[in-house]
Amino acid sequence: MLRLRLALSLFACGGKKSEPATTTTSTQPGGGSAAGGHEHMEEHEGMPAELAKFHDVLAPRWHADKGPKRMKDTCAALPEMQADADAIAKATPPKPANADTWTKGTRALLDGLAMLDASCKANDAVKFEASFEKVHNSFENLLAMATEHHDEHKM
Repeated sequence: MLRLRLALSLFACGGKKSEPATTTTSTQPGGGSAAGGHEHMEEHEGMPAELAKFHDVLAPRWHADKGPKRMKDTCAALPEMQADADAIAKATPPKPANADTWTKGTRALLDGLAMLDASCKANDAVKFEASFEKVHNSFENLLAMATEHHDEHKM
């Protein structure tokens, strides 16, 4: 189970440090951006649309270097994260997820965002990092529930 969570964590966040979100257009065949369009699509494979949208806001901020800029950028993105989290909470739980567990998971995400908002308003870097980690972990938990596969290789 730990291996599955680690694999899903790497899957969800790309397994590497990502650059801040930018819009890049390209005339390459197949559409997408010149830098990472194909990788971005693979990253979302099997991810419910609401989680993918939240991930797109969370990932570049989560993988940014810790410090004042990360805090500032994340706090500025809170309204979008909140709207995306509300959409996750209102959506029908994905098929692999238990409805009650999913509801608890969405509440944990919303609670984490409330804590993150409070730390942003207080300009408290220590509480910011702790609450941002709660948001990230809550997202990862929801992703694990949504994409859980019944693997015959489970131990």
